[in-house]
Amino acid sequence: MVDTGYYKNRPRPTSAPQGCPVDHTFSPFEENYRKDPYAELEKRRSGSPVFYSEKLGYLVLTRMEDVSEVFRKPEIFSSENVQYPVTPICDAAKSILAADDYDPMPVLSNGTPPDHTRVRKHAQAGFSGRRIRILEPYVRRRCETLIDAMIAKGSPANFVKSVAHPLPGETIFRFIGFPEEDDQKLKEWTANRLAFTWGKTSDDEQVEIAENMLAYWRYCAAFVKRRLADPADDFTSELLAVHKSHPDDLAFKEIESVVYGLSFAGHEIVTNLLSNCLINLLSNRSQWEEIRDHPEMIPKAVDEVLRIDSPQTSWRRVAVVDTEIAGYKISAGTEIFLSLASANHDEELFENPESFDIFRKNAGAHISFGRGIHFCLGNRLAILEATIALETLVERLPSLMLVEEQTFSFYPNFTFRGPAELWLTWSG
Repeated sequence: MVDTGYYKNRPRPTSAPQGCPVDHTFSPFEENYRKDPYAELEKRRSGSPVFYSEKLGYLVLTRMEDVSEVFRKPEIFSSENVQYPVTPICDAAKSILAADDYDPMPVLSNGTPPDHTRVRKHAQAGFSGRRIRILEPYVRRRCETLIDAMIAKGSPANFVKSVAHPLPGETIFRFIGFPEEDDQKLKEWTANRLAFTWGKTSDDEQVEIAENMLAYWRYCAAFVKRRLADPADDFTSELLAVHKSHPDDLAFKEIESVVYGLSFAGHEIVTNLLSNCLINLLSNRSQWEEIRDHPEMIPKAVDEVLRIDSPQTSWRRVAVVDTEIAGYKISAGTEIFLSLASANHDEELFENPESFDIFRKNAGAHISFGRGIHFCLGNRLAILEATIALETLVERLPSLMLVEEQTFSFYPNFTFRGPAELWLTWSG
């Protein structure tokens, strides 16, 4: 058992609530779901919108109303399980993460009140409008540089490798304060971490990822210690200033853990968002031309992508007391699969939900950033990156197109969705 607060093996699945429909086939790891989760979810939402997945051992919620209710009640539905590996960790990987100095704390995504409330207050202050404004020129310069390099290499180009993967990683590293000369090893250490927690990996892959995670944790701990002695104008230094003034309100170990967690959260998910934006806009040519001719429409387009093709398709909670959902009595310990993808296509809220429409008036009602006390801290930064990327692309490459007949490959995992590669072409 890995008992760090982050990477516990999940408990044995509970049984289906009494009277609740049981689905014997549903799983995000199945080929049909990987190819088109929305078709699979629509079938469930229109039939049994609340059901127990036998393969997952989770109660699955598909309607916006039910998903939102769980997010709004953290005292009943805890976030403590969100970082638990979906599939068991092998003994060799457990041994690596059992190192005495590997001890990240649950602080944000998997933190629970009252500690979560206290830590989040300070972390949220670090995502201030001032900090985003400071970072924006860097994001724009780096985005332009990456896109210009992609253009210089010529068409066709793999957008994921050229832009969508490096830009978010480097952006969150600058936000935290990591020096640019460390970018390459940081990217190597943080690669595939989502697969470790939310995917299905071989024992050899788990060992490699665990070694990288340990190395990365040690880097974060050393960096925070260095910033304590030599502060700068960055997010880490802001948290350390709070610690120096009020050590009882924000512990040093909590700052290490926030830095460690944020650098993962702000990377691969945003990579998926950038890619999903292009897949949807370039597949609907008239809407690409609309943002090309009217760039002020880009924020609306980003909202619609977040709704129709979220980079995060699900999240999870665990009931900590006996309670009830949608009329079903559920026992404490029941794990819950919150289908954000399905909720974002809920016909009760969105008209013609399968249609991509950047003019949709209520696209912003999507739930891709969550709800309640765990609402995504980095939502403004993710939207900023997507907006700048689209602004730069429509200006420099108005003729941009998807390479025809390409097949998108999606890594099998519990919650995140974006193509492994995205090939683009252009004229001129």
